Amino acid sequence: MAGYKIAEARIAKGWSQQDLADKMGTTQQTIQRYEAGARDIKSSVLIKLSATLGVTISYLLGMENSSLPNSAMVDVPLYGSIAAGTPIEMLDIEGTQPVPTKVHEKYPDAFLLKVEGESMNRVLPNGCFALVDPCKEIDHDNEPYAVCVNGYDATIKRVKQLANGFQLIPDSDDPTYTTKTFNYNEEGTEQITIIGRVVYYVLPFDWEF
Repeated sequence: MAGYKIAEARIAKGWSQQDLADKMGTTQQTIQRYEAGARDIKSSVLIKLSATLGVTISYLLGMENSSLPNSAMVDVPLYGSIAAGTPIEMLDIEGTQPVPTKVHEKYPDAFLLKVEGESMNRVLPNGCFALVDPCKEIDHDNEPYAVCVNGYDATIKRVKQLANGFQLIPDSDDPTYTTKTFNYNEEGTEQITIIGRVVYYVLPFDWEF
């Protein structure tokens, strides 16, 4: 069972985990377990999930060439790569990737950036496409943001607003990634520019587990 497929189909309908649980006659915790990749899902539950979400069983199993109906997805521009590790220059990548229509409607100006690195692997897998909602300020403290360092290097980190600066905080299983503090009271501190808040991510079609 490809649990992320359940989440993808659920989000495409604009449902919360609780919404799906109510329609399935189960609990939010059970849906959460399914989406986390539980391997003990009965065939009867799989059939009910398929009918409730309006997708095929092949789609839920993550089989090749299966996808959501086109009407449930919309193409979003993919502008470049972004490091989720040591900041690197943003690389131009032309193209688009589909995201759920409901997500696009909520964030109509959002764009995709490719994540490269393991410093955010608890929330953003290396190689995924992060959906970034443009903004210039931190309005959700300690959430993932795409930022520029010195105007040209780019990275994704959890960002904490300081009195006169920022902290860039990794969210990784790798302890070698550490928090970096940018205090503008200290001479020579690199400037941080906010690109936008990461609100969603999608996986490429050739993703391998």
